[in-house]
Amino acid sequence: MAANKKKISFRERLIRMLASVGIAITLWFMVNGNADMLITQDFNSIPITLTNVESLSEKNLVLADDKTYYLNMQVKGTDKNLRNVNMKEITAEVDLGDIDEKGTYDLDVEVKGLANSVIITSMNPSSLQIDVDNIIKEDMDVDIGLEGKPADDLAVISAESQETVEVKGPQESIARIDKITATANVNGLKEDTTQNLEVTAYDTAGNPITDLEILPNVVEAEIILGKTKSIGIVPSTTGDPASGYIVTGVQVEPSKVLIGAKEGLLNTIETIPMDAIDVSGQSKTFTKDVNLSLPSGFYFLDGSGKVKATVSIETPVEKSFTIDKVSTKNLGTGLVTSKIKDSRVVVKLEGASSILNSLNAAQIEAFVDCANLGPGEYELPIQTNLSQSLVKSITPAKTTVIIE
Repeated sequence: MAANKKKISFRERLIRMLASVGIAITLWFMVNGNADMLITQDFNSIPITLTNVESLSEKNLVLADDKTYYLNMQVKGTDKNLRNVNMKEITAEVDLGDIDEKGTYDLDVEVKGLANSVIITSMNPSSLQIDVDNIIKEDMDVDIGLEGKPADDLAVISAESQETVEVKGPQESIARIDKITATANVNGLKEDTTQNLEVTAYDTAGNPITDLEILPNVVEAEIILGKTKSIGIVPSTTGDPASGYIVTGVQVEPSKVLIGAKEGLLNTIETIPMDAIDVSGQSKTFTKDVNLSLPSGFYFLDGSGKVKATVSIETPVEKSFTIDKVSTKNLGTGLVTSKIKDSRVVVKLEGASSILNSLNAAQIEAFVDCANLGPGEYELPIQTNLSQSLVKSITPAKTTVIIE
């Protein structure tokens, strides 16, 4: 049995058609917009160009920060006008031409290449804070760093450049420089060499400082190989301290230094004599830096060739010790002493209390030196095993000795 089809009236068909047309028109406007309707649009990440930067260098100025800036903005216009916007024609600029001295400046960002029919409703940023610093030039020495290890148990005993470099840049960056360094690769090196090395500036944290111009940026460095050893330092003083005071000691820090030289030359030195320290008129302990010097062909490896010397100066004290025995030394073979007239002596010492208070009679030896003496009777000076600088007197000063 066939189903009955409902007949749609003309009026109903007309209503449906008009409704479809209305929907289509609405959709078109939703997609294409009204040509006279204002709408908004975002333009992001537009590079900001700093103009007249070259005028800064003419005034001995420089940007303190080398940054890249970008602009985000929102504009309003008709759909037609916004469609005509060419992003390639839009630029954002900040003019540095009016800056004449070091300082911080808040400068407006200017947008160009946008039609007048398009309105800017917001900009971020609308201005830039620009820091400008003075350009400074300084001549500086170059430290030579080392990378790797030479061959054949050799060591780098000298790595130096005779060249200085001119460093130019912001005053603040110049002040941050800890050292100017060029690094030499010495891995597997077997003989002395000369290398051309690139130069870099570093701060105290070891970070490179990149906003500097260094000329020349490559220097020549001489690399010398040899052997090393640690040797002691011999201190000395000159002059006399103030009346009533004595030098009780010289302490050197470090007490040894590492030096380097060619192997044959290195074996010719065992100690380094230190320049005498002048103690004239001094009445109290003092410390000073002392430069060390080495003969030609030797190099300091663990510092600048400086030591810190502490000279102890004190008021001397006196102390006496009674020694109950006088012995003999250096008596010839087969000889004996049949008599030593004095068996007891008094030794009077003068020196620093710190030294004398640490002594006792058992540590002091009194003796006579019988070297090169045959049988006979002799009057010999009594000596001690103490430093002559401590001994003020020995009583008696001499004794009679009979050798058989």
